[in-house]
Amino acid sequence: MLTFLNFLHSLKTSEIVLGILYLIVVPILVFPSVEIISKRFTHGKKVKAILFAVFSLIYTVLGLFLNRFTENILFHILFRDIVLTVSSIAAAISVFTLSSVGRILKITTFVSLIFLLALEVILIFTLNLKTVEIFIHLRRFLIVLALFPIAWALVELVPYNQLKKPLKFFTVLLTITVGILWEFGIVEFNISAFIGLTFIITSTLGYIWFSGLFENILLKKLSELFNNEEDTQAVVNYINKLLFLLLIYIYYLSAVKFLNLQEIFVYLKNLTLINTDVVNISVYNLLVATYSFLIFYYSIGVLKKVVKLLFPPGEREDKGGSLEAVVYNLGILIAVIVFLSSMGLSWRVLLPIAGALGIGLGFGLQTILNNYISGFILMFSRVIKVGDFIEIPGNAGRFINNKNDTIFGRVENISVLTTQVRTLDGIDILVPNSTFIGNQVINYSLRNPYVRVRFPFGVSYSSDPRQVKEILLKLAYDCPWAKNFYKPPQVWFTEMGDSALIFELMFWVDIRDIWRNTYAAVSYSLVDWVYTNGWYRLKEANIEIPFPQQDIWFRNKLKVVFESEGGKPIKVEDLPEPPKGEG
Repeated sequence: MLTFLNFLHSLKTSEIVLGILYLIVVPILVFPSVEIISKRFTHGKKVKAILFAVFSLIYTVLGLFLNRFTENILFHILFRDIVLTVSSIAAAISVFTLSSVGRILKITTFVSLIFLLALEVILIFTLNLKTVEIFIHLRRFLIVLALFPIAWALVELVPYNQLKKPLKFFTVLLTITVGILWEFGIVEFNISAFIGLTFIITSTLGYIWFSGLFENILLKKLSELFNNEEDTQAVVNYINKLLFLLLIYIYYLSAVKFLNLQEIFVYLKNLTLINTDVVNISVYNLLVATYSFLIFYYSIGVLKKVVKLLFPPGEREDKGGSLEAVVYNLGILIAVIVFLSSMGLSWRVLLPIAGALGIGLGFGLQTILNNYISGFILMFSRVIKVGDFIEIPGNAGRFINNKNDTIFGRVENISVLTTQVRTLDGIDILVPNSTFIGNQVINYSLRNPYVRVRFPFGVSYSSDPRQVKEILLKLAYDCPWAKNFYKPPQVWFTEMGDSALIFELMFWVDIRDIWRNTYAAVSYSLVDWVYTNGWYRLKEANIEIPFPQQDIWFRNKLKVVFESEGGKPIKVEDLPEPPKGEG
């Protein structure tokens, strides 16, 4: 007690004022103010979390800066510890505000921080070396115990559910590992560790803010600018994932620059998976290669969609989709090269391996390389483009009772190995790229989207051909699919059949209307409309639509045999001959 009183008497007036204003008054004013301000916003919790995180970071940096001007050593240490405790409480509040972490973990953090501050005060004024040694170990334990719930809560805030379980496991493992390494003196933490912690928390909450509020704003603005919600949504998703990778890089820098965890990464570099005279692949190299590949992959995703959206709406599906496929395929090739280079693999390493594998590797990669090269041929030759309507041999779904032996659909995407074709039944078919090079392919929209369709009609021999042509031409002009401005419809008298006169109605349609016309839910809507309305119009004109008939003629006279119930013939009569001219 006497030591503490002597400490108070040794303080200067400026140090007392600084301690009261910064350590007491500032937190008392800021904490309630943040609560009041956050309640005025729609997304009050996010605003509260970000404000507390920013305050924690600024309060730490400014406090450590002001602490340089204190001359009393004991006050210098006490001022530093109180600043770090207040900033840690603010950081914990910012994370717990958004996270669904349990109450026990929250209480653990705050209680540990309070006991930690009390322990720091005891350490400052105690003179017993054994007590100091014990309290130093207890101090490390309380710091780890206080930070673990915060790290756990940060994992809970990750927007990707598939990553939460492995990240939780990694958090537990990292906490135990760091605690043990710190206890044995392998790693050391100083004041910069708290700056790194607040920097991590602020960055995480900033990312969460983007993935929530700002993401919706960006999506709305891009959709209004390009008038394409689907592609702009893809752009925003890719940007979100790139920012998540940037957040991971911030974690890495904080761990190295502030948390002094270089030893862990050095250990990962030395932990080799493959170690030969030719190549050396470590866990660290594998992680860096994977990270680099993801950076390139998501950057390619943003670039390919932006390239497509820069085209005018009328050319976006055709030219924009084709250029999108080129950018994607070239980008994937570059990403794979970067991935291999990051692991220390170059062509000088891969070529001997490929030569050693020899023929087996050649046969194994033959199909893959064939499809890969065919994809580039398709994209640069433009015989098949994104948005084209094609027909190829095959079946488009036995399950939906589709018995056709051809596939008709729209090219949605040309990827590295396959081309995605969507049928009118909403089925996506992945066709190997080599199919379009080695087989016959019907492209209905190679030069332009207008194609001529044919509909045969059969009428009775008593019909007037001129009247039939007139009715069918009127039918073509009334058809909602017919593009008569492109070329006028025609009706041809093509055949005098066995029981009917055959006429063929022909008019031009835009193949794209099969996809977007409100009448055309499926391709057969056009067929249904033409034949339904044609039948009614011919019937209204009293034009008969015959059906096949067969007459049976008997060369000999027919007789009728009358039998009893037991089957015994009773009498036989000849049938009269029919009048001439009747069947």
